[in-house]
Amino acid sequence: MSDINITLPKSSTTVSVKVLNTVSPKTSVPAALFLSPVKPGLERLPAPVYSFLIEHPSGRKALFDLGLMKDPTKLPPAIQGLLAHAGFEMSVDSDVVEQLKAGDVSVDDIDTVIWSHSHVDHTGDMSLFPSKTKLLIGKGTDRSKTFPTVPDGVLLDSDFEGREVVELNWEAPDLTIGGIPALDFFGDGSFYLMDTPGHWPGHLTALARVTEDTFILLGGQLRPNPHLHKNFPCPGGILADLSKPILTIPEGFSMYADRPTALVSQEKVGILDAHPDVFLITSHDPTLENVISLFPETVNNWKELGWKAKAAWAFLEEGNKGYGYH
Repeated sequence: MSDINITLPKSSTTVSVKVLNTVSPKTSVPAALFLSPVKPGLERLPAPVYSFLIEHPSGRKALFDLGLMKDPTKLPPAIQGLLAHAGFEMSVDSDVVEQLKAGDVSVDDIDTVIWSHSHVDHTGDMSLFPSKTKLLIGKGTDRSKTFPTVPDGVLLDSDFEGREVVELNWEAPDLTIGGIPALDFFGDGSFYLMDTPGHWPGHLTALARVTEDTFILLGGQLRPNPHLHKNFPCPGGILADLSKPILTIPEGFSMYADRPTALVSQEKVGILDAHPDVFLITSHDPTLENVISLFPETVNNWKELGWKAKAAWAFLEEGNKGYGYH
């Protein structure tokens, strides 16, 4: 699949997208678990952990990912051990619920929480949300091992107890976007959920229409993208002949459950990412720190502000947190 001239769906209904960084600035993770090759001196990857507030004109509100839980002692012991053993250094100063409250958004206002996937830095703390808040998960998300019912469980009983849990079914998608099966979440073309397997079972990507013709692509994966330069040339011609990603998904042990499938999904997402009317914000992209606005501001006006062109090659700038990681 190499044609980047894809057709995006049409609609006049839009949503507002606001981005919340749920971790402290000192958060970093082992780069080798997420990308390859790792350059000397860049063994630690500075990593934001984004949550996305989606606001529909009807008044409905959804959260795409919750970020990290503030109190690590509430995590399942198996996850606490994994994070410590693998060398994750993550902390939370103000979690998604506290940030929303500071911006006059109550958890009672949230209609649905959507997990892009069930990694601990995306699932947050569902116990902070009322029982009326639905949880939407991707097909194949494993709910069979939850702590404390299962002592070595990696999710929590409280993630699912007492609330409606909806697992998406991709047998009859509403449409395909760039070859990716998609469901129309609000039913009006303003917000799509897309099946992008490989990173972890049930992995989802979202496409939010923020003006009639422009979109924000919300993803949980990093972005090695050989197509981006076709519409956004590298300044000064550096990497002008790039035909392969500089980095790729690691072989062997990594945070990716199915590397071959993840590479296929990444290729499809990369083609969307290369579209001039689509701006990709991945959950852990450190290059965006000084580019995008955070909650309570929206990111809807990304195109008129030129954020995509600014972010595309920011990893080449020494001093940028993403320097050398794309």
